[in-house]
Amino acid sequence: MTGAGAQITDWQKPEPYRGEEAGEPGELKEDDFALPDVAEATDWVEFHVGSETRNRYFVARASISVGKDEVTRFISRVLTAGGAETVSVEGIRCATAERRLYAYLRTGTGWVTPRSVRWSPVYTGNRFNAYHYALFDGLVCAGDRPQKPSQAIELMAASFKSRVGTPLTGYR
Repeated sequence: MTGAGAQITDWQKPEPYRGEEAGEPGELKEDDFALPDVAEATDWVEFHVGSETRNRYFVARASISVGKDEVTRFISRVLTAGGAETVSVEGIRCATAERRLYAYLRTGTGWVTPRSVRWSPVYTGNRFNAYHYALFDGLVCAGDRPQKPSQAIELMAASFKSRVGTPLTGYR
């Protein structure tokens, strides 16, 4: 029997810039963050994720911020082809390629905190709903550093200009 099942992968190893001590796992040290007012969930900028999905993806312009901890936080909105809508407060840490869900919007209730608030990798292997990876890969991150909010908004708006076609006819 080998110990391969207990092997620690690179993303599980403790790293000092994530607030972890070697041999002692810890949580990412991040700024205190208060959930934004629900009224900020307006004035959306749409961004292109890929031609594999018919969903539409947006970020509220006024909600994009970069903290001292270099986490880019924003309100996101996903509209499915069937008409369902999901609005949530999320964060992306460019240095570690991780994302976090802070809260989601429940109609009539306001922001609701999810059960799990852990950081997870931005790329999950699901290319059909990979908007976190699209944001990480050049829209809110410039390599391992966050973009300025104004630059991120410009990049999101420009993400549609380089393609021709529609979700029904395909893109080229």
